[in-house]
Amino acid sequence: MRNATKSLVTMSIALFAALIAMPALAQTTPRLVPDFGAYSEVPDPFEKPDPSLRYKVVFDVSQAARTPGTAHQGLERVARMVNLLDRHGVKLQPGDIVVTMHGPAAKTSLTAAAFAKRFNGEANPNAELIKQLTAAGVSVRLCGQSMVAAGFARDEINPDVKIDIAAITTMATYQLRGYAIIQD
Repeated sequence: MRNATKSLVTMSIALFAALIAMPALAQTTPRLVPDFGAYSEVPDPFEKPDPSLRYKVVFDVSQAARTPGTAHQGLERVARMVNLLDRHGVKLQPGDIVVTMHGPAAKTSLTAAAFAKRFNGEANPNAELIKQLTAAGVSVRLCGQSMVAAGFARDEINPDVKIDIAAITTMATYQLRGYAIIQD
C-alpha cells in the first residue's frame, strides 16, 4: 500500500509539472471588434480560417440573452468570428457578415433610451457591441415582424440596425445568394 501511495504522489507531481509547463491559451485582444468577441489562441489547429476564401455568413440570432445585463451571446459570437477571421488574415468586405435578430432577441436592437424606458431603467448592454460590429462592416438587421409584434416603434430602434420585412425572408435571400447560415 505504501508503494502505491508513493507512486500516486509521484504521478501527481509529474502531472502537475507537465500542466505548468504547457503554454497557456491566453485570451487575445481582438482588433476589429476590440471590446467584444475575445478568443483564445490554439496552437497548431487542424482547421482554421482560410484567407483565400470569401466568408459570407448570416447569423440567425433569435434566443433571449442568457445572462441579463451582459451583451447578447449571439452578438458576442458574431464578434468572435469577425475577430478570428481577421486574426487569420481573412479580409472581410462590408456586408459579408449579416446578423438578423428576431423573436426574443429583438429587444437587443433598442436604443439606450428605449431600452431603459421599457426595462426599468436598465442600460442596453448591446448598444456598444452593435456599434462596433457595424464599424467592422457587419450588417445588423432586425426582423420587422418581430419589431411590430413586440410593439417597438421605428424610432426606438438603434440607428445602427437596419429593419427588414422579416427574418425568414432575409435568411432565405442571403442563403440563395450563397451565404452560410449559423443559428444560435
